[in-house]
Amino acid sequence: MPSQLRLRNLFQPLITFLAKNLNKIGITPNLATFIMITFSMLGTFFLILFSNLLIFSIFIFLTGIFDGIDGAIARLTNKATSLGGFLDSVLDRVSEFVILFGLLIYCWDDTIFLLVDMKIIVFFSLFASVMISYLRSRAEVFFKGDFDIGLMARSERLFYLFITCLISHFWGFLNVFLFIFLILVIFTAFFRYIKINRMIKKFENN
Repeated sequence: MPSQLRLRNLFQPLITFLAKNLNKIGITPNLATFIMITFSMLGTFFLILFSNLLIFSIFIFLTGIFDGIDGAIARLTNKATSLGGFLDSVLDRVSEFVILFGLLIYCWDDTIFLLVDMKIIVFFSLFASVMISYLRSRAEVFFKGDFDIGLMARSERLFYLFITCLISHFWGFLNVFLFIFLILVIFTAFFRYIKINRMIKKFENN
């Protein structure tokens, strides 16, 4: 089951406050979803064209906030639909691809420890991040419930990138932070696979 220490729980009061006020001015759940993907694209635009990690980090934070706002508005207005949930899930993956694509371009000519090409680091980070989300969606085909388990779920991935890009803007070390990010998402993907695999085996043996 998902951890109670999720960042989405920590930011829930802020997200609920924003959702209530945005709903008053006519922001729908789907519009909030499109605002979320727009923020991720704007962040990548500033990173690729201006190499500005500060603005990039701010847009990552806004992407994470609006990632929660769309669902919050849907719940507040009783407008949650399967189509809306599907759109949200698809654009979540797109936004994550856009953000990591920006980092891929930004780190294109870099290496870490003078050995490993940063393109490899970012590519496998993207692959592991997608697998984390895919494993959850597949688990929910077999079982009812929320399988948002493991350390680096989507909200944690976005927050990690926000904090580390912000730090890197002032003090550097982005390549090291991305290497740690790779380790964390790979660990989370394996952890989630093992946990879900055990649950399926237990279910089949009963």
